[in-house]
Amino acid sequence: MDAKSDLIYQSILEELSEGVMVLGLDGTIKSMNLAAKLIFGRTSKRMIGEKIGSVFYEYSENDDFNQAMLEVVYNPMGTHYRSANYYTGKEMLQLYMTTSYLRVGEEPVGIIVVLGDITELADAELKYARQITELLDSLVTALSIAIDERSPYTAKHTRNMVKLGEAFLDWLDSTNNPNRLNADRRHAFLMSVWLHDVGKLTVPLSIMDKATRLGDRLERIETRFEKMLLLNRIEFLEGRILREEYEKREDRYRDWLEQIRRINTAPFLSDEDMALVQEISRAVYTDTEGAEQSVLTQTEAENLSIRKGTLTDEERRIMQGHASATRKILNGVKFPDLFAMVPDWASEHHELLSGSGYPRQMHDSAIPREVRMLTVLDIFEALTAKDRPYKKPISVDRSLKILHSMVREGNVDGEILDLFEQSQAWKAVL
Repeated sequence: MDAKSDLIYQSILEELSEGVMVLGLDGTIKSMNLAAKLIFGRTSKRMIGEKIGSVFYEYSENDDFNQAMLEVVYNPMGTHYRSANYYTGKEMLQLYMTTSYLRVGEEPVGIIVVLGDITELADAELKYARQITELLDSLVTALSIAIDERSPYTAKHTRNMVKLGEAFLDWLDSTNNPNRLNADRRHAFLMSVWLHDVGKLTVPLSIMDKATRLGDRLERIETRFEKMLLLNRIEFLEGRILREEYEKREDRYRDWLEQIRRINTAPFLSDEDMALVQEISRAVYTDTEGAEQSVLTQTEAENLSIRKGTLTDEERRIMQGHASATRKILNGVKFPDLFAMVPDWASEHHELLSGSGYPRQMHDSAIPREVRMLTVLDIFEALTAKDRPYKKPISVDRSLKILHSMVREGNVDGEILDLFEQSQAWKAVL
């Protein structure tokens, strides 16, 4: 290259906004333009002629940048693109680097490194990403609260779950437990807690809020019995039945209605209770048209025959369907990579290690640690909740005993439960 061409070449380099640095094949810095000096915050006297491995080690914050530069020297095949942080001694910059061989013919004679300061762009992207995450978090929280508020009987369930989860994770962190979650997985886990019941939007309130076996059917039964008592009295007054039959029916109807009311709210039905429901369901009365009518409809008899709880098999199936609905709803959301597991974790909290859970009957090894945690939190909160109409709250000690029995049955993770018990995370809620 003649002197004139060299001058033009140097002039072009100095005018570039990107930093340009030329290295020898041994990693020695041969030259750099003004933009590179400004980026590095160093004079050329401190860098020209020095090996790249000895120039940028003044600050430990530059470990990533140094590694990137060493890769340039020792593995300069083709063209490389990457970014790295660089600390000037005053501020941290985000740099992008493009590196490739300088060749004379086919022979490599050096390495050229093109540098750009993308700190402002990176900061803007980080700010935007943070705003998007905050928006997602706020939408998740609002949606979860709306789900809970849909039913007055579970108005605090999700919020209590989040408090339990935060307290438990804080304890794992404070004890440096191997089961602790890093910041990203913690964020994803708590989002899963917020969204674990989103599928309940698909469950009718008549099932969600069913506090008794009959639900709103009891009122219709009571009206029917009033009608039966009135018809019985009319028959007596019209002389179609004797007083003895009238009083016998009167006592039977009143006793049946009293027993129906008791069975409707009983925690558990005995064999005698079940037999009584069958007896009443087979009974008939004569309406004003002279036609025989059943004292109980088939649906009413089915509901009154629920041995434990308030839901029939079909209602329970619909209720359990909320887990599948949760997966379907959340799979329709394009979560960022950080939250990619949220649909799975949120929808699997009713899975049990024995494979007897739902909706997918997953077994031990297939159930992630985060799901096992969520399961313990969900069961504990449900047992101790004070706002469930179909059950009284259970004490912490009794709830833990129930959970330990589930461990012995092979359904719940014993290690997670032991850690939860040690954490006493419930103090954040109860």
